[in-house]
Amino acid sequence: MNTAESLKEQFGSIHPKLVDVAAYYKKPCKDCPFKKDTLKGWLGKNRMTEILAISYFVCHKNTHLQCAGHMLINDNKNDFVELANRMGINLNLTGSALVFESKQACIEHHTEP
Repeated sequence: MNTAESLKEQFGSIHPKLVDVAAYYKKPCKDCPFKKDTLKGWLGKNRMTEILAISYFVCHKNTHLQCAGHMLINDNKNDFVELANRMGINLNLTGSALVFESKQACIEHHTEP
């Protein structure tokens, strides 16, 4: 069962529209900018600082899905994670070892040399 099907089963009768937009990656994609193996200096310090400061972020490759990397690095400061926690939904995110340990480490990695 995929994520959308699981959410529809649990919460579809409560708010069907919410379930339709509640799609997300469970682990960072291969090109996730929050992964430690991403290209150094790729987004630049300012852009990564902006991205980390916002409360949600969709995948840059599949804009209909919430980004697992952003959810992992921001935890409860990510609106999607916070809402899921409030609703008692376990997002079952994986890949935390793949993303930077801190926002600062991520910003430093993306800072152009």
